[in-house]
Amino acid sequence: MPLFPACLDLSRSTVLVVGEGHEADSKAEKLAPFCKAVLRCPYPPQYDEAPSLVILAEKDHPDNEFWASHFRERGVTVNVADRPELCDFIFPSVIVRGDVSIAIATGGKAPALSALLRRRIENALPDDLEDILQTAAELTTQLRKTIPDPHERGKALREKLRELLK
Repeated sequence: MPLFPACLDLSRSTVLVVGEGHEADSKAEKLAPFCKAVLRCPYPPQYDEAPSLVILAEKDHPDNEFWASHFRERGVTVNVADRPELCDFIFPSVIVRGDVSIAIATGGKAPALSALLRRRIENALPDDLEDILQTAAELTTQLRKTIPDPHERGKALREKLRELLK
């Protein structure tokens, strides 16, 4: 079944990354700009209060299934490296330019394909994407005041954005 892409506000969240090595370092580094805190610990996980998310980052650790179940039973959302069947969510390949975030996922089936697609999409994006976003936000505010019909307003906004993206 395909996964629903969702953008999460983690600014008030604590994330626990369990494990050592490159995979744990990479996950913690990717999450840090988005979270209130990223805590790190080796196996077995130790924590004072339940985190919002847990990343079990050692893909072949024999206790991953146990710990995924342990945290899930406590209402914590879980990701297990390279074990999509144990995950509540997966890590997509992500492009972030200011407030523009684009995620590419393959449902955990082919992360390398996600990474290749990310590079291709990233190269196709305009260099001034953040400026375009700012202009779009200003246009949205302006058009709300001048075009009361949401359908017509959306149509006008899309036309102006097409011009900006040329």
